[in-house]
Amino acid sequence: MSQLVLATSGSSPVTHSWEHLSAAPTMASRQPSRALLTAWLLLLFERQPAHGYELRRQLEAHGVSTEPAAMYRVLRKLEGDGCATSSWAKSVSGPRRRQYELTTQGRRELDELVATLTATHDAHAAFLQAHQRALRESR
Repeated sequence: MSQLVLATSGSSPVTHSWEHLSAAPTMASRQPSRALLTAWLLLLFERQPAHGYELRRQLEAHGVSTEPAAMYRVLRKLEGDGCATSSWAKSVSGPRRRQYELTTQGRRELDELVATLTATHDAHAAFLQAHQRALRESR
């Protein structure tokens, strides 16, 4: 498997696999990576506690489409890792809903994910600039 190792200002390099990239995106490949979905969820319930349906609605409003089962797996993992807590909240209409809230550990995880995403973004931008330069020089 091919990997990209990025140097960051933090204590350890960030390693990324590009095995998941394909020449032509398909509907299935529009699913966000687990890391990106995790970052979005942490960001969303950092703003305010929210239940699963509301989180999914907010994700879609930001152009992030995910299967409900995938989102709930990530939510359970976040809770298991101590990055989120959940509690049952009364609903104005319908049954009680599990509401998720960010923890101190979750805030640290979000900060780490932001650093990783920034490094990835910077590496992609550098590649695209080099590619554009190469195209201009070859003409």
